[in-house]
Amino acid sequence: MDMKIILAAGAMVALAGCVGGELSKAEKVNAQGSDFNNALSGGYLRLARAEQKENDYKDADYFAARAISSANGDAVPLPEVTDRNLPQSEQIYVLGLRNELAEVFDGGARAKAPQLSASAQLAYECWIQELEENIQQDEIAACRDQLDGLIPALRNAITDEVAAAPAPAKPKPKRVKGKLFKILFPTGGTKLNADANKAVDEAAAHVSEFKSPRVVVSGYTDTEGSASSNQALSERRARVVAAAMRIRGIANDLMKVQGFGEQFPDVRTADSVAEPKNRRVELNVGGR
Repeated sequence: MDMKIILAAGAMVALAGCVGGELSKAEKVNAQGSDFNNALSGGYLRLARAEQKENDYKDADYFAARAISSANGDAVPLPEVTDRNLPQSEQIYVLGLRNELAEVFDGGARAKAPQLSASAQLAYECWIQELEENIQQDEIAACRDQLDGLIPALRNAITDEVAAAPAPAKPKPKRVKGKLFKILFPTGGTKLNADANKAVDEAAAHVSEFKSPRVVVSGYTDTEGSASSNQALSERRARVVAAAMRIRGIANDLMKVQGFGEQFPDVRTADSVAEPKNRRVELNVGGR
């Protein structure tokens, strides 16, 4: 056999042994950081698994390494726009949203709304990673829309009360803060039970607190079943909750409705695990 072929084959084997190996390490690490870091670790692990399935071992290693760092309680900062080779036409838009996200993080969002903050950082990382590949347009849009919906909710979560007016007889009203409502579902189900309807009632009532409300309805599933069927199921759940909001008087044009399937779980699990907390719709209610 030609010596060049032997050497090339050996190099490929060596490369295979070095790339894609971080995921197994990440799956053995127990999260022991803050609520934000623990949620971030679970999300990075999900992203690493998704990239590994697509044979993108470089990004799988990248996300797995960040899962390990966040699980250990280390600071995992937002990547700069220049860290990824993004299309030039998208760079200004990405920079704008990154700056908005960095602003709410600097305002204390990680401590005041850790789950929302982790979801926002993961959506940003997912967006720029998919945008660098620039192949799966649906994935690019899903991650971008997730981030776009979370930033207003985070901004509301960290807003302090508005100071009273100088005249004590006419104080200014307190600034209404955004709220996150969670609706849980049975395995494979889309029906709203009594607890779910109560949560929808509370969310609809909170919408009326804003002069210019904005509602983001996001559906999710656990990891039981195929990714494609879970994506469809998450969208159906989101539409059911949006319909329930419309019945309670919330107009269509006030709501953004989206589904994310198995992505961004509340509880980190292995594949094919029926986790009740992950079978959910999140209602982010905010506005001005």
